[in-house]
This record gives sequence, structure tokens and C-alpha cells, in this order.
Amino acid sequence: MNRKQMHGTYIVEFAFVGLLVFTLLFGVLEMGRLYFTVNALDEAARRGARLAAVCNISDPVILRRAIFNAATDSGTSQLISSLATSNLVLTYLDVDGAVVANPGDTSGSTGFRAIRYVQLSLQNFVFNLFIPGLGVPITLPTFRATLPRESLGRHSDSGEITPC
Repeated sequence: MNRKQMHGTYIVEFAFVGLLVFTLLFGVLEMGRLYFTVNALDEAARRGARLAAVCNISDPVILRRAIFNAATDSGTSQLISSLATSNLVLTYLDVDGAVVANPGDTSGSTGFRAIRYVQLSLQNFVFNLFIPGLGVPITLPTFRATLPRESLGRHSDSGEITPC
């Protein structure tokens, strides 16, 4: 056979090998994106719990800063475009792990004084694949961080509230 007859064979071989190589390439890129997203979501939960442990209970900045935004930016996350504060659930827990019903109540023993732990959950986050033809959304599991309370934004001596 001469080179002119083999030209079509090279194109067909490249089509098969190229399909395999590009599928592997997109798969590796998607796995890297997924790994990055899972780590960023885990860090957002930890970061939010830490901020909630040291910041005032009623401070809206906690959830904004947890998703890697500036304190004044109330939109979706700067780091992960589909992450919003609506994915976050902040709860205050007592010594037994039960939810404190009214954490802002400073008068009784069932409110502010009962708080022993701070828990932030990141729920219902959907990861969308960029692979052409496989645009399957993946709902990631709940990310949760629980930390012991610290100052909750108050000075122990004066009870004065400090901003975060």
C-alpha cells in the first residue's frame, strides 16, 4: 500500500485515540474541580462555625464571610459561583447537643447562657459537571462543623458587643 491509501487510516486511528485522550483529560479536570469544591465547602463550614463562635449571634456578616465574601458583599460566593448563604444553616446548641430555641435571649437560662456549641451546616449544594454530554448535577452530602462557643461577640468583663 502506498501513503495515499493510508491517509484515511491515520485519521480514523486519531479519531479513536483522540476521543479516549480527550475523555480522560476532561475526566481529570472534572475530578480536580470536584476535589477543590469539596475542600472549599468543608472549609466554608469550618470557617462559618469559627466565626459564629467568636462573633455576635445576630451578626449577618458571619454567613457572608463563611462563603469567602467580604463583609459587605451579600451575593453568591466569590470563590464558588453557585454557593450562597441560603445553603448555610447556623444553629446554637446546649451542653446536651439540643438546639437552643432562642439564642438571642439574654434574660433567662434557656437562651444565650445555655449556648455551649456552635454548629454550621452546608446543605443541598449541587455540583454541575462541565463534561460535554454528561451535564449531570451531583448533590453533595451535608458538610457540618461543630465548635465550642467562645465569646459570641461579647467581652466577658463588660458584656459589651463587639463587631466582627
